[in-house]
Amino acid sequence: MLVVSLRAFANKHISHLKKSYKTAAVIGFVSKGIIYLVIGVLSLMAALNMGGESSGTNQALLFLKKQPFGQVLLLLLGVGLLCYSFWMFLQAFKDPENIGSDSKGKMRRFGLFTTGLVYVVVAFLCFYHLVTYPMDDSANSRYLDFLGPTTLSYVFIGIGIILAIQGIVLTVGVIKGGLLNQFNLEGRKGSAVIRTVGQFGFYARAFVVAIIAYFFFRAGIYTGNHEIKGIQDAFSFLDQSTFGRILMAVTAIGFISYGAFFVLLTRYRSFEE
Repeated sequence: MLVVSLRAFANKHISHLKKSYKTAAVIGFVSKGIIYLVIGVLSLMAALNMGGESSGTNQALLFLKKQPFGQVLLLLLGVGLLCYSFWMFLQAFKDPENIGSDSKGKMRRFGLFTTGLVYVVVAFLCFYHLVTYPMDDSANSRYLDFLGPTTLSYVFIGIGIILAIQGIVLTVGVIKGGLLNQFNLEGRKGSAVIRTVGQFGFYARAFVVAIIAYFFFRAGIYTGNHEIKGIQDAFSFLDQSTFGRILMAVTAIGFISYGAFFVLLTRYRSFEE
């Protein structure tokens, strides 16, 4: 009798724990989607001369901070992004969705782990903006000066190579379908629409990643220009190119699609625990 009771208690506890995992995943996906939606909307407004400006993660957070109850929004967003990181780490180490332990599975799980680390940084950036004012642009890379110009060149070229590979992996993953298949949308109502939105969003993200990779290659080759570039700079680069406003608008819509995709996933995706 005691064994049965303990087993029932354990099963109930595990059930609650699994629900907590799923809740964290849902909150995390919505939070990530909000970041990209804000970046996309602000950049689209800039492309259409509607008062926005080319935007990156930092600018999106500053925009949210200026809104009514902005600090509350940043706090909730920071917590949400930590939830997203938690889900990434859970997938990387516990493999609840059976990604696998073969070489391909390990690579995917390592990718999930690094994604988790990235969004831990973004989450703490949210908390940072709660208590500080924006840094001037020259401060972005000043803390790297101790490395010296030669070492810094190699670092930037290395980052450029990693980003270039990421852009290629994103593009190939969307073309072959594997990147979207991982979200367990098969057989669900509206999955075709969500896949289309996701495809456009991932293509836009891969395009911007490729531009940022170019920035890092250029900064590594020309040792006098060690400025860290990001999403905002990529949109500005598009704006200054031939057909700049059109490219910028299309890419901004892609970022909106990318953000919407992650929000929609919380409604249609099955989070396996």
